[in-house]
Amino acid sequence: MQKITDANNPTNHRIGLLSSETTTRGGIQSFMLRIAEVMGGLVNDNLVSSAICISLNDSTDALRQHPAMPTTIDVWGGNRSKLQLIIHALKIKPTINTLIVGHLHLVPLALALKIVGRINSYYVILHGIEAWHQATYLQRQGLLGADKIIATTHYTAEECAELNAIPADHFKIIPLCADERSITPSVNFKLNGTFKLLCVARQSISERNKGFEQLFHALVLLKTSHPNIHLNLIGKGDDQPRLQEVAHDLGIADQVTFWGALPDEDLAAAYGDCDVFTMPSKKEGFGIVFLEAMRLGKPCIGGNHGGTPEVIEHGKSGFLVDYADISALTESICTLADDANLCIKMGKLGQQLVMTKFSMQVFNSKYSTLVLNQ
Repeated sequence: MQKITDANNPTNHRIGLLSSETTTRGGIQSFMLRIAEVMGGLVNDNLVSSAICISLNDSTDALRQHPAMPTTIDVWGGNRSKLQLIIHALKIKPTINTLIVGHLHLVPLALALKIVGRINSYYVILHGIEAWHQATYLQRQGLLGADKIIATTHYTAEECAELNAIPADHFKIIPLCADERSITPSVNFKLNGTFKLLCVARQSISERNKGFEQLFHALVLLKTSHPNIHLNLIGKGDDQPRLQEVAHDLGIADQVTFWGALPDEDLAAAYGDCDVFTMPSKKEGFGIVFLEAMRLGKPCIGGNHGGTPEVIEHGKSGFLVDYADISALTESICTLADDANLCIKMGKLGQQLVMTKFSMQVFNSKYSTLVLNQ
């Protein structure tokens, strides 16, 4: 890759990431860290002069101390203050040549920064559900003012384009990648059950579309024929008490474990210990958790909605089911529980998919090319 030249000075190209949140748990946060890693690599390779990560919700200390944040890039956190973020961004010096905007809600700020000359160009990332509706006037102007709009799936790009009358050629598709950091799994952590289903997701009232209750109802149908199937839920949220009551009322509380949030080492062990990863979500923009499971050779069951069909290959690396089709979900679980060889076959195909289409190497190459304007 050739070093970019800017005003005849090959080392005078500054890049930046404007994110909503980076250091806490979640798919978007993990995504932002992967981009930060790409930026750090470009600085290390002397392909850009400097890089900065600016975050709305993180504190500066949290950004500096996160183990995945490259030490070669500058960081600043607004600690949840929109006013402080705006003030700091308007004072940015020297000018950022290329800014990656990590969330739709930050697009108006990026447009303003370009107008006042604090940045020269910017790209906007769309994750999923936030882009599946008509944007506000300022957001739409910000999208139109971007050099490109980056979507993780074709589905998200098509939805945003149609709802906001934005030309299709204004979009670029760059899928997510799995977290390839070396995390040593906990030796003593094991999931519950003989045949272990795993789902990693927030259990919040605002996200009652992950498919938890669909999984509960599938367990009810499988209770007599497959009492060895156990659902392990990892994550926390304000909807967890209600979900626990639902599981109890359905008579399958003994087949569901609510683990809450786990340390990275235990989470890595959980992915490795499960037999099947399942999250039959109705509104998933991408589902990076599927990649984490596929990377370890686990078959996946996901919702046949949103961006998930662009991640799971139905009948190859797993199964896709409609959100309301409990029968299809039950059948998919039953099929995998009854056929260990199929689990292994699908797991290997998913692993190959991650290594080719969704690898950090592919992700790095695409984003490096993007920010270097090549």
